[in-house]
Amino acid sequence: MFSRSPLVFTVLGLTIVSIILLLIRDFQQPAETAFLNSQALYAEVSTGVNEAFPNIPPSTEKAGVPIVVYHIVRPSYPSDDRQVKALAQTPEVFDAQMKYLADAGYNVISFQALENYFKIGTPLPTKPIIISFDDGWGDQFEYAFPILKKYHYAAIFFVFTNPIGTHGFLTWDNLRTLRDAGMTIGSHTRSHPYLTKIVNPTTLWNEIYESKKVLEKNLGVTIDEFAYPFGKYNATTTAMVKKAGYTSARGDYYYGTDQSKNRLYELSALNAPTTLAEFTQKFPAN
Repeated sequence: MFSRSPLVFTVLGLTIVSIILLLIRDFQQPAETAFLNSQALYAEVSTGVNEAFPNIPPSTEKAGVPIVVYHIVRPSYPSDDRQVKALAQTPEVFDAQMKYLADAGYNVISFQALENYFKIGTPLPTKPIIISFDDGWGDQFEYAFPILKKYHYAAIFFVFTNPIGTHGFLTWDNLRTLRDAGMTIGSHTRSHPYLTKIVNPTTLWNEIYESKKVLEKNLGVTIDEFAYPFGKYNATTTAMVKKAGYTSARGDYYYGTDQSKNRLYELSALNAPTTLAEFTQKFPAN
């Protein structure tokens, strides 16, 4: 019995050390990874399931304006899973993509510029493109914002309001700094639900309208743009977005770079490729 005690204590000691290391790993795990794993936030990552896109009515009032969507811009971590890797750019890759846009002659514009083109005929520059960010991760402020300033690009940040100021997310001070630097803040609902699955009109209105009011109250600006969580929308959600006073809305369905006047509440967008090579293929220089 006593001759086995050292072995027992050794095994027990190794077990305790393993538990401590796991706890440290989980504590250091990036907030995006933890949130992804717990709530499967990014449903726009392809699951291999065929899904019917909304009907796209024909339009002769079009503008070739690609909208690129970023989620995570930060250094990679060993704990990053497949979902994160499918959406994440390192700061180096993001910088290279922004530099490529400048070198290739692209002009970054705002959602308002696109809206003004359709509504009052304000001309667009050559090779326009819109840069947008979803969800409001704090890493966007830490890593992407300085690079946007470096290239003098104005992007739009779509945030859902409930987690603002909590671990891993943008703070109100961050959002005010972005606002003051010429960035646009847009609404992404209050809790990032599947809007198409909400059957209670009051609940749907709270997600769509109250998020707008929360942002406007805290930032002192009018919130005009909306992004559908998971890129999912239907006739009911689109109608409520219009009723709430938004001037345009962006999904994640990608049916090309053409936007049109009769789809201002169903704007097409593309999740940003995670490498420079893929990015240049999607947005050619010529």
